[in-house]
Amino acid sequence: METTFESHKYAVAVRAIRLALVTVMLLVTVPAFPAAAEPFDADPLGIVPFADTAMRVYSQGADAWEVWLCTDPSYTPTLTLTNVVASLNAEITPYFQWLSEGAYQPTFVAGGTVVSTESISFGTPEEPFAPQCQTKVRAASNGGENGALIVVDAPFDAGYGTAGGVCPEPPFSGCTTEYPGNFREVVVAAATVSTVSPFDAPQWITVAHEIGHGLNMPHSYSGLTTDPNTNTISRYDNPMDVLSGASHTNDPIGTHAYNRYAAGWIDPAGVAVHAGGIADYQLAAIGSVGLKMVVIPSFEPGRFFVLDARRRTSFDSTLPTSGVEIHEVDTRQDIACTLPAEWPDTWPCFATLVRIKQHPAESGISSTAHVLGIDDSEVVESFTVTVTAATSSTFTIRVSGLDSGRFVDDDGLAAEPDIETIAALGITKGCNPPDNDRFCPATGVTRAEMAAFIVRALGEEGNIGPYQGLFSDVSEGAWYAGYVERLAELQVTTGTGPEVFAPDRIVSRAEMAAFLIRAFGIGDTVPVGLFSDVAAGAWYIEEVEELYTLGVTKGCATGPLRYCPTNQVTRAQMASFLARILAP
Repeated sequence: METTFESHKYAVAVRAIRLALVTVMLLVTVPAFPAAAEPFDADPLGIVPFADTAMRVYSQGADAWEVWLCTDPSYTPTLTLTNVVASLNAEITPYFQWLSEGAYQPTFVAGGTVVSTESISFGTPEEPFAPQCQTKVRAASNGGENGALIVVDAPFDAGYGTAGGVCPEPPFSGCTTEYPGNFREVVVAAATVSTVSPFDAPQWITVAHEIGHGLNMPHSYSGLTTDPNTNTISRYDNPMDVLSGASHTNDPIGTHAYNRYAAGWIDPAGVAVHAGGIADYQLAAIGSVGLKMVVIPSFEPGRFFVLDARRRTSFDSTLPTSGVEIHEVDTRQDIACTLPAEWPDTWPCFATLVRIKQHPAESGISSTAHVLGIDDSEVVESFTVTVTAATSSTFTIRVSGLDSGRFVDDDGLAAEPDIETIAALGITKGCNPPDNDRFCPATGVTRAEMAAFIVRALGEEGNIGPYQGLFSDVSEGAWYAGYVERLAELQVTTGTGPEVFAPDRIVSRAEMAAFLIRAFGIGDTVPVGLFSDVAAGAWYIEEVEELYTLGVTKGCATGPLRYCPTNQVTRAQMASFLARILAP
């Protein structure tokens, strides 16, 4: 029995030309070997359904791929089988050795060449572009390998793949792991393995992507981005994932920890499940020793969140950012996926049907909102995740439960004591009037809010006078008008231009330093170049170094010491700066 699970479209931008990459995922269920009695029994953590008969069938040790060329007489041949096999072993094998940290090694051997009598071209997103190539390769193969990688000698970049005949549970039995009986095939076009115009390099990312599907790895996507070519939801808007990543070209990048754990490349001992309370975890990036994944359960069984660290090293060197990424994993049938009616209604989504999305999710193929850097925080279900420190290969996070207190959204944060301090001093009143039971710690501080914080911290709130109209963009009825004008009277600010204050603009770390030093009149520092990212002639260098000398800031990273002057200041960070500068 052959069941079509999904079809999708992948766009790649090279030389300003976007070509469609159609990926048709076929999970073939044919009459595997003995399986667990229940879907999660084979996984020690109980988060990967059918771990032994769907996700880890081919991903352990050697995985032999038979390589075939399929030619179309309407195209001029550009490839030789010998060169393609050598290139795959040189490019793809090292990539997966890195990604799996030595657990998985695909190998590529020559199969042969077949000729398609049907014209090879793009059809619809619901159809493979070279079905006759697949049929002919199955007939010509002598068998014995784990799968076939079929390279269509046509001048475009495209691919699709299937994990083949895996059998997650009875009533299926007798599955084979050998090709062609398992129907396990990856099909790619010439531009993926060779330089073909208009591409300036082989699109190895496409090959890696499809082999990932050949290991039953699903896409990760927000569900908020529309593919303009099909007017459907795009499954390629996570720039941190090789199983997504429409913004990437040429060489492959890594994938998130859930895919790696599901493949058996992360030992259960390298995973922490956060049960509650406050705990600190140090997450290690791919290729580094240490904890690789933190799991945060949700309120609904079958749904949870995974956290892992990504660094711009090795194959991940082209990532748009580094940090701690958060993904929501959902295995609930009829919510995350719909299984065929004849399958048990107690089964979860599994393999390529598991729904994985960025948290928080944003539309657009370049959004990294789900990746947290130093001092960033994100609420995940009933927990808050905060990145507190970093090294060249790790990120330290604090996960804390949301409990009672002055504010309901700061419990367990590293900055919570400082937030409580400035609340007790009347410097902050909260962020959601009239209730004001929230502080909004991860929200950026506006210049209007900064004015209110500083005027209150200076004890000048009682000295606010009548409205004077000092700034054209600060109206008389604005809640912050008195604070802004008093700040100007104290010569802490002159605005951002002639009679302009920009009250809604988020304050940068450089501006924050200037505000604080002017307001509190502290020190007379002679700059010595403490921070590697603060230029000697920067207008804010004295203020920044004075804050460091006073212990108000420790910078944003070490090795070398950095300040991140252009980064936005969050309300939690502002609370800490104020609490420290006001400390006796």
